[in-house]
Amino acid sequence: MPAETSTGFLFVRSDLPDKPVVPATTEAVGDGFRCTSLNWNGVEVKAVEHLLSACTGLQVDNLIIEVDGEEMPALGGCSAEYARALEEAGITEQSAERPVLKLADTIAVWQGQSAIVAMPNEDGLAVSYVLDLDEGYGTTQAFSVSVSADAFRQELAPARTFGLEEDYDEFKRLSLGGGVSDDNALVLCRDGSARKPLSGAPAELRFPDEPARHKVVDLLGDIAVANTDLEAKIVAVKSGHRLNAAFAVRLRRLLGEERPQRYLDVREIRNVLPHRYPFLMVDRILRVEGENKIIGLKNVSANEPYFQGHFPDYPIMPGVLQLEALAQTAGMLLLRKLEHTGKVALLVSLDGVKLRQAVKPGDQLLLEAETVRLRSRMAVVKARSTVNGELTCEAEMTFMLADADAI
Repeated sequence: MPAETSTGFLFVRSDLPDKPVVPATTEAVGDGFRCTSLNWNGVEVKAVEHLLSACTGLQVDNLIIEVDGEEMPALGGCSAEYARALEEAGITEQSAERPVLKLADTIAVWQGQSAIVAMPNEDGLAVSYVLDLDEGYGTTQAFSVSVSADAFRQELAPARTFGLEEDYDEFKRLSLGGGVSDDNALVLCRDGSARKPLSGAPAELRFPDEPARHKVVDLLGDIAVANTDLEAKIVAVKSGHRLNAAFAVRLRRLLGEERPQRYLDVREIRNVLPHRYPFLMVDRILRVEGENKIIGLKNVSANEPYFQGHFPDYPIMPGVLQLEALAQTAGMLLLRKLEHTGKVALLVSLDGVKLRQAVKPGDQLLLEAETVRLRSRMAVVKARSTVNGELTCEAEMTFMLADADAI
């Protein structure tokens, strides 16, 4: 689903209570068996690299990705289906500029005989990969590409995942990517042939160097967690997910930004806001941008108590409760400031209120609040809510910051 600017990639585990969010950031990358795994506050999403690679190749960011299990589906063991789905959904240019990292000097990370070297490049992103397998698995493969949407779609996306003959039994046993099938993976054999993993029948390669191309797919997906466009020429030799993750961390540090802020869950929200069930309308704070902007999330469940009496035959979230959710999100922004510790944000006026469309059970309400004016005792905030990128409610809110013990 589309997300607001500067959101990045957020995976939502819709199968778990409260739909916990797992961000695709360098801090969330965990250890996975031959795949990239994200882990945040004990919640895991596995095998995210093929989707993130499609996003990198097509220059798509700012997505909320709902998954009803701990693993992304295999979808052919490559990025082609993810890329097709993204393009069919339509790609829209947003107003904010995505960070761009232009290398000024050569950087490198390495581990044993594996290495990734990145050099300055004025012509965008180019990747060269050298695949040198164990003795007996044929000749060394090398593949180079200047990354663009067309090149990704034609030269990279169809390349399938693979395993070696001696360790593929473990790969099948773990059933990564929703299960290994004859159509979504290759087995490279010591006699130089490629076979299908289940039937053992000969497999026809889509490219002579398909394994090397798939390694580039993995690399592009793994560095997506750096959340930046990259202008560089990358040369990778025998690198895998772990080294790719270390390279992404190096890129993130080069941006000179602070470490990504940890998301605030409902327990931490209760430490700031006085509201409690059934009137706490914010489930999670996704991001705080500097001092003046905040993004929150409300999962609109069919079990909300107001649905029992508010148009029960056609349940919609009351507009006044959308406004309340926005006001509480704004309160989180105002009350997190050190000088406002011990205060309560009281809503005193609403201006320019517009209710644009209905919010129904099952929707995810994205809540955005930005400070317009702020004084010691008064604040004006512009707030808006969206579902799947569509505006549902907006207003300008004025708050009085009062001492909690005086109320």
